[in-house]
Amino acid sequence: MDYRLIVFVLTEALFNVASAQTLQYNFVDTPLNWTDAQSFCRQFYTDLATIKNEADVSAVVSTTSNYTGQAWIGLYDDLVNSWMWSLNDSSFYGEGGTGFRNWVPGQPNNVGGQQYCVELIDSPLPGAWADVECSLELPFICYNGTISAIASFVKVTNISLNWTEAQRYCRENYVDLASIRNETENSIITNLADGVTVWIGLHRDLLWSDGSTSLFLYWANGQPASSGQCVTTSFNDSGRWFEDNCSLSFPLICYTEIPPNAGSFLSVAQAETSISLQWNPVNNNVSFVLQFNGTETNISAPDGGGPVTQTVSSLTAGTEYTFTLFSVLKNVRSSGVTITAVTAHPLRYIVGLNIRIKSASELTPSDIDNIKTQLIRMSGLSPQLLSLNFQAV
Repeated sequence: MDYRLIVFVLTEALFNVASAQTLQYNFVDTPLNWTDAQSFCRQFYTDLATIKNEADVSAVVSTTSNYTGQAWIGLYDDLVNSWMWSLNDSSFYGEGGTGFRNWVPGQPNNVGGQQYCVELIDSPLPGAWADVECSLELPFICYNGTISAIASFVKVTNISLNWTEAQRYCRENYVDLASIRNETENSIITNLADGVTVWIGLHRDLLWSDGSTSLFLYWANGQPASSGQCVTTSFNDSGRWFEDNCSLSFPLICYTEIPPNAGSFLSVAQAETSISLQWNPVNNNVSFVLQFNGTETNISAPDGGGPVTQTVSSLTAGTEYTFTLFSVLKNVRSSGVTITAVTAHPLRYIVGLNIRIKSASELTPSDIDNIKTQLIRMSGLSPQLLSLNFQAV
């Protein structure tokens, strides 16, 4: 007669991942000028607020319900250091090649608050530069690569386009709008323009205090109005923005980065009274909080690379537990990642081996020890986990 013992392994692990916006905003009801506001935010938070979309606008507005005035954000205007060339190719410029300027005296002046593009004028100072509104329609000069290491330029005067359209035309038909690296190239382009005012590739954007490159804008009606070089958000105008003099005092909006959730959070081992968890570190500055059963465990930021492993002990066998892992940076938590895992059941393994004997009563203690030895060799299980039960089949 055959007797069969069958193997079962009982384990379980599930997880869900949630996400949230990456910045946490804080309203500070202490009136400061813009420069002092920037210093305050950098000392106690990360920086003055950067706002990248309308969801961020809503988050900023929700920081206070008791204030209806204006507050500083991180956007500002820098007439000197914000200029850049349309062509973004460091090999073309070399060291210092992006810094050449040939402004008309008194330029740039940002009259009207929206002069973000540059024209090369024909008079009264041929070849000098002036900042103007990008919406003007002008002929333009395109850069067409190099010939024998000398920059080649093309004049386009049969059509007049605004600066953005001229940029697109040059990129589609040549390389880009013209960049000017030195006096020699400025003279070449001035002669090529031949008495016509033209677009060149120099332009600028407003800057964010933290160096972010977001181009999102949320101006109030009539703004920007050249009334200042710093920007406030208005709580009585749905968070829309106003230019203001940087020396004025307003409350401020600071932000702190919300750290990303740890990656690959999972249960890697389940014993009867413990569960081992593992996840990938974020970086050496981000620590963790592990939350389960109403308790929290603080886990330091790792010193090196490789996964982080944490074993939770003193659990009940055969029980499902929910674990939530938060990344923590400067006391700000991520949205958290949640998984569930089940501890091993008391009889975690039921191991089977087919044998043929005439009667179970013929099995001697020595026979049973031999069967155990075979099962241990086959399964790698600990002898303490084995319990033999014979069933006629």
